[in-house]
Parts: sequence; structure tokens; C-alpha cells
Amino acid sequence: MNPKSHAISPYYVGAAIQGAIRNGYDSDSLLLDSGLDPFNLKQTNNEIRIPPENVTALIRAIWQTMDDEFMGFTAQRCKQGVFAIMAKQAISCTNLREALVQGAHFYHHIRNDIRFKFEEKGEEAILSFELQDPSLDPDYFLIEFFLLIWHRFSNWLVGQRVPLKYATFMYPPPDHVKEYSLLFPCYCRFNQTSNSIVFDTKLLNFPIKQHERELKVFLKNSPADLLSKPVFYSAMTTQVMNLVGESINQTFPLIETVSSYFHMSSRNLRRRLKDEGTSYQKIKDKLRQDLAMTRLRENDLSINQISREVGFNEPAAFTRAFKHWTGKTPKAYRDEKNWGPAKRLPE
Repeated sequence: MNPKSHAISPYYVGAAIQGAIRNGYDSDSLLLDSGLDPFNLKQTNNEIRIPPENVTALIRAIWQTMDDEFMGFTAQRCKQGVFAIMAKQAISCTNLREALVQGAHFYHHIRNDIRFKFEEKGEEAILSFELQDPSLDPDYFLIEFFLLIWHRFSNWLVGQRVPLKYATFMYPPPDHVKEYSLLFPCYCRFNQTSNSIVFDTKLLNFPIKQHERELKVFLKNSPADLLSKPVFYSAMTTQVMNLVGESINQTFPLIETVSSYFHMSSRNLRRRLKDEGTSYQKIKDKLRQDLAMTRLRENDLSINQISREVGFNEPAAFTRAFKHWTGKTPKAYRDEKNWGPAKRLPE
């Protein structure tokens, strides 16, 4: 989505209807019913954004026509009204932790073609989503959409921001990776072992603030409110993080290379990052710090191995940098936290 107008890339219009097309539905009729011209969409490019109300209408048309909230991307239909039942249970919970436990438990018992899991690992709360048959979602649309909905649904439940620490995806960076900074305002890691969104466990204590009346309005407007909410973080920063993040254990590209990817000068990129309160060096340091802290929590690599993985040739240089970032040495951080195996909550 565009951070100013919340307009949506036409890529997502094409991706959203693929499940319907595979199941034999007329995509042109779905588009026309949503106020979208199939011919114009084929002629356009990703610089021309689609108003969220049209995308909302398209998703509703697919839901209603197919009677499937998963839009043809799973082995079995997920009939309309399933999310509403789950949401009604969620608003009766005390806090966000209970709501996420309940949501994961709900889908675990009614679906056998997806895996929606919630767990706590140290200071991280992790929501992950996986399809039993990934071939039904070759463009990763349902994966992106489901995680997006659950992040914004969580924000709605507690009536405030639930900032993401990072997100992970099992596939390589897609061609539309620039859009990820607007969908998931955090650093996105690709080629990982799960599709997940991750935030601080302290946020799990946020109380649920929505009630039956608010839920009725929310469901009536869905998914408009979820698609139109403004992003919470600086778009340029997260776009740069997502672009260079795969280079952590190699050599980060020069800022001139990064700026050319965004069709701007390095001076302009530096200015944009400065306006967002950061710099290219700070972004690189942040990526290294986050990866180092994650590896230290996993407790299965030596500090020397972690040092090399995050791009330091000398362990002593890594120790100095880590102490600058956190105020602790890597060993002190690992010993103090005494990280153990993941605490998995009911699915």
C-alpha cells in the first residue's frame, strides 16, 4: 500500500484472483463487479495504484462468489462467517495473549489444510502460518494476506499499535519485495524456516478493548479497515532493510547501489533516511544486532560462529560491536537470558 493514499499495487489484484481462476471462476466478472476494468489492469504498471475500496470490493466478491474466506488457495473451502466466529471469541478474551492462543486453537480444530501457530520464545511472540499444500498459493498471496490480517486484527483488538520486530518467510525475496515494507513495517527475512510475524512478548498483556458493537461495525466493513490502516513505521527505512537484509553475512552493498535500486541519488537516499531518524550505517548495524541476538537466543552456535555469520572476521570486533549495541558482551547476554527451548502454546 502507498503510505499516503493507502493505494494498493495492481500486483495484488492479479494475485488475489488466481485461486478463483484455478477453480474455474470468471476473473473478468469478479473484476468488473468490483469496479475494476480487466483491460486497463492488463495495460497498467505497478506505478499506478489501486484504491483500497476497489480491492475491498474484489475480495468481498471472491468471498461471496466462492463462499470461501481463503479464496481458493487451500484444499478445502473456508466458508464465510468462520473469521466472524473466531473474532467473537477473541473479543471475549482478557488480553492479546489469550486472544492469540484462542485464535490459533480455533483454526487448529476446524482446519487440517493449514497450520496457524502461536508460541512464545524468550522475549518474542511468534505467529506463524503455513499451507499443507503450498502449490495452491504459488504467489504467496494467502500467506501475506493472512499474516497481514492477523497483525492488523491484533492492533484493532487492543486499540493501539502492536509493533513488529521482524517477519520471516520461507521463500526467496519475491519480485514485489518493495511492497513488504508497506504490508509488514519491519525487517522481513526470507529463505527462513517459517512464515511468521514476531513482536515483543510484553505486548501480549495489552487488554482487549473491543466489544460486540465495535465488532459488528468491523465485520461489516471488512476487509476495508484492515486494508486502509496507515503504516506505523518509516517506509524508506524498511524498504532498505528488506533489500539489503539478505547480505548480512556477506558484504553489504554500497549506498550508491542501494539508491540506484530505488531510482534516486545516494544523497537523496541519505536525506530520506535522515528524515526518518536513521542512516544506512544504522540500518546495517541494526540488522547485524537483530541477527546476532536471535542466534544467541537459539543457543546452538558458538559465539565465534555467530560472529562470522553476522559479518565480523574477528570475534573481538563482534564483541566490541555487540557491547556497543546492547551494553553487554555476547556471552553475558546469552548467560543472563539462559535461553531454553521454545515455549509452545496450544494450537
